[in-house]
Amino acid sequence: MIALLALLPIRRRSFCELALGQSVHVNDDEILISLSEDMTKTGLPWEAAVPKQIEPTLRHYIGEVRPALLARGAQSHDTLWVGKKGEIIAQDYIGSRIGTLTLKLTGKRVPPHFFRDAAATTLARTSPESARLIRSVLAHSGFRTAERHYIHAQTIDAGRNYAALLRRLKGDRS
Repeated sequence: MIALLALLPIRRRSFCELALGQSVHVNDDEILISLSEDMTKTGLPWEAAVPKQIEPTLRHYIGEVRPALLARGAQSHDTLWVGKKGEIIAQDYIGSRIGTLTLKLTGKRVPPHFFRDAAATTLARTSPESARLIRSVLAHSGFRTAERHYIHAQTIDAGRNYAALLRRLKGDRS
């Protein structure tokens, strides 16, 4: 879940509603995430291939882990993310679980929405041209959020440049 969110910044509600054969399409060549209009905040469809570096892990989950969990609870449904007994897990649980796991793994609690925020800031820091992609990557209808992330990224860079200048002026005594 964490790897997928890190590489595909999907809103938590849509992430929790992913379903095999409906919004998750698995074939021999790729796994495609396809969000219909009713799964996005803007009412616009969104589609992306699962990045190759995490595709094997997701295939393992879909092909082996998920069926084993469904069998534990004698469950049968298409929802991608399931609990220990195959039950459909709620948005709040997924959000809490991701926060808990990221805290354990990194020392910082990272809720699902922060993955979207990080994707937008990373694009904005890459270049002004990349910042233009924020709107489509996050499936936003306007450019206001993209502009906010671009300004945030510029502030981060300015702060780092200022800190580097101060270190140089102090003779790097730190």
